[in-house]
Amino acid sequence: MIWNFILYLLYGLAFFTLGVAILSRDIRLSELGIARIIWLLAAFGIIHGFHEWLELLEQLAPEVKTYSFALFRLAVVSISFLFLLYFGLFLNIITLYGDNALQTTPKMVKALVGVSALLLILVAASFDVGTGKDINTRIFVAFPGGLLSGIGLVIYSRTVLAFSKNVALNFILAGTFMVSYAFMTGVVHSHAIIPFLGIKVVFFRGLSAFLVMFFTIRALSVFSLEQRELINEQLLRFSQSEKLTSMGILAAGIAHEINNPLTNVSLNVEMLKDLVERNAKVDKKLNAIERNVERASRIAKELLHFSREKETSLERININDVIESTKNLLNNQPLNGIIQLRMQSVPQVLGISWKLEEVFINVLMNSIDACTKEDSIEIETFQDGNSVVVEFTDTGSGIGEEDILKVFDLFYTTKEIGKGTGLGLSVCYNIIKQHGGEISLLSSKQGGTIVTITFPVASDDS
Repeated sequence: MIWNFILYLLYGLAFFTLGVAILSRDIRLSELGIARIIWLLAAFGIIHGFHEWLELLEQLAPEVKTYSFALFRLAVVSISFLFLLYFGLFLNIITLYGDNALQTTPKMVKALVGVSALLLILVAASFDVGTGKDINTRIFVAFPGGLLSGIGLVIYSRTVLAFSKNVALNFILAGTFMVSYAFMTGVVHSHAIIPFLGIKVVFFRGLSAFLVMFFTIRALSVFSLEQRELINEQLLRFSQSEKLTSMGILAAGIAHEINNPLTNVSLNVEMLKDLVERNAKVDKKLNAIERNVERASRIAKELLHFSREKETSLERININDVIESTKNLLNNQPLNGIIQLRMQSVPQVLGISWKLEEVFINVLMNSIDACTKEDSIEIETFQDGNSVVVEFTDTGSGIGEEDILKVFDLFYTTKEIGKGTGLGLSVCYNIIKQHGGEISLLSSKQGGTIVTITFPVASDDS
């Protein structure tokens, strides 16, 4: 009797401790997929620990062992195994399709999975209601739930291997003993005795539960390691932003110096017009010089505005004209020929033409970098309600799902060192916000990337 008391007390305590240990972790900022579903394992641990103590109560006070109490205990154990089954199902979705799988999985699919698991446990429990026991619930819910959870933890160890080999090993061991627990709970009868050892299977259930708790708590250190990496990354970004501030001050000084030679160039171009023999070819070259001098002058002025924290006023513009101008500026790019325009007649928007040129150039250069001459880049404009939409679609190498959520972060880049600073899309994001618009990026079905930019239509009184 004393051994049963100790066994069930520790058995329940192991699962209860598992649940409390998970819930006590601050994982709100974690980007790991398991962080979004780990609470399901915590719920299973706390509820199942409570169930084991109910069994202990039955042994200590046989008078409570009534049919009503048996139904209550069946309800508790069914709910606990339902949480374990949900955890196992969603963990395997994450291991198969990546940490962001649950965010990209359609709500209908997730609802179907949830309802299917609920129906399964209701059917299993309905067969157990008449007996007051939980045999069917253990076979049809506890066993697959524990098995899926264990396999999921083992496979997920590959994801956390980048943080630490020891943490990955703890995931493997936690998963292994979870599989052991699944067999001991769902396949082997509670009163069965292990041959040759003469020990009840409930002892090995308790031992498996303790080892699941022990190695899972050790595996939870992955969140601390992830937090440490995030802090180091933020410190690095802070250091880079300090450098950027210094660069901004330096750029403002350079802009002042650039304006003088640009003015000189403009004057000399005007003088050349009177000195050289004019023809179509010469005029084309002189106009190209003037156009590029004007662009360089505008960029210099923007550096000054940026350093002085001044805003440039918005004007009514035709977005199609800005796109055509942008394409002309990229005429010297080797893959300029793959850019195709599919523009509809759209209303005017409020904007700053040359700033939007910077945005479109940045987006197009990213697409060009991801494409070959066999690929294509399409720019489409159309009106959607009170918005003008510009959509860039390429068939290039695309971008990973794990990177899409970070592309607008300052200094974040997927390019090799020396080929990208991580400033481009962050600057684009701020410019579009200044125009009251929205910019988004997602993977296309063709394997490339779709960048969508929306602007509010300019009102009549603007």
